[in-house]
Amino acid sequence: MRVGTGVDTVALDDLSGRVHARLWQLEQALASAHPLAFTSPQAQQAFHRAQIAAQKLRELAQATAEGSRQYSHREHYLRQVSENLSSTLMWNLGRVMPGLIASFGPEVIGGVAIVLALAAARRLTPGSPFDQFVTRLEHSLPDSGQFLSQPLVVQATAHLTSGADDFVAGLLGLPQPAKRGAFAGEDLVAGAAIAGLGLVGSKTLQETRVRVHQDSTSETSAPEGYRDLISRIPRADEGASQIRIEHYESGYVVYLSGTIDAGVEPTNEPWDMTSNISAIAELDSGSYNAAVQAMREAGISAEDNVIIVGHSQGGLVAAQLAASGDYRVSDVVTVGAPLHQVDIPEEVNVIAVEHAEDVIPSLSGVAIPAATAAHLTVTRSLYSTAQVPRGELLPAHNLSRYVETAAVMDRSGDSKLTAGKQQLTERMQGKATVTTWRADRVQ
Repeated sequence: MRVGTGVDTVALDDLSGRVHARLWQLEQALASAHPLAFTSPQAQQAFHRAQIAAQKLRELAQATAEGSRQYSHREHYLRQVSENLSSTLMWNLGRVMPGLIASFGPEVIGGVAIVLALAAARRLTPGSPFDQFVTRLEHSLPDSGQFLSQPLVVQATAHLTSGADDFVAGLLGLPQPAKRGAFAGEDLVAGAAIAGLGLVGSKTLQETRVRVHQDSTSETSAPEGYRDLISRIPRADEGASQIRIEHYESGYVVYLSGTIDAGVEPTNEPWDMTSNISAIAELDSGSYNAAVQAMREAGISAEDNVIIVGHSQGGLVAAQLAASGDYRVSDVVTVGAPLHQVDIPEEVNVIAVEHAEDVIPSLSGVAIPAATAAHLTVTRSLYSTAQVPRGELLPAHNLSRYVETAAVMDRSGDSKLTAGKQQLTERMQGKATVTTWRADRVQ
């Protein structure tokens, strides 16, 4: 397993994670067998051999973890270099785009027309040799989920997103934007898109008011480790509660769901694409306002200690709540969240978990080094030794797979993860009152 502090890693080493897990299992077995180790010379000899094997496995685990860390630092440097190159490339591409359209526009239009004609012919002649040929070709190629899950596609998406403002500036004949500042970043592009749609009277991506109501009340014990913590995030199910709040004597833990509605036309669901784009544009999103309302109605004040845990859009909202300064947020734990451009204060302890094949975090562009200076980023490759499953659009983004990764984190033995878990445990002790909340848009 690979953990990075102050760097945004790309892949968690599966080998290191598996070695740490096997080491943990072997050490547990040795601890259980210790009372029986001296019952006979044969048992003592077997126990001694097992101890030697455990020591060798421990050395292997440490070596793989150290190699992974060194790789992450080199990768961080190369990522920053490639970001500068891709930004310049995108700006120059924007500058020459009008000329490219003028020169190759007819050819592109003709190619699109041919593709559309072939697709129409296939629909009109189902079962024909042509249809059978295209079907075989489709089965031999990666489906959309497998394509989007390629680490190269994930990294390209991050750079394309970060370079969106550079491309627009070049297209409009403007100077290349600064890397930081009011007119830098994909937030400007997202904000301009929202404003433009609003000016033409479209309801697409236009925010509305939201309201929340309490769904249930119960009691629970503090989570035991990362897996237990992540598994408490509400599932992204239609009509379900999107917010869970646990009240301990020491403070509150707020859990926020991921995106539920992927449509761009606002319905009654505020955990939608409208909230995603508004949040990226650094505007008040429906999901953000819903979280604020639920926290207020749950009794959370500016003096209470708050831990916020979120998946996907919920992780982005968690980061923005911490960055707002309106709450005394001590810890933020996110999985699969597009929070790379959120400048979270250094005093907030952040553990961000990402899968190398999950494209969603890349939709926030390349991580700002300053934004991760005091934060812990954990990344894991799910399919480095296995094929991405077919038939799923974003398999690596699924919350259940992040729960599996959290279990690997619990077993890893990494000192930084152990310290982070201990810190979270100290702030969540004893029993808690649990309230769940449902938010809806007011149409």
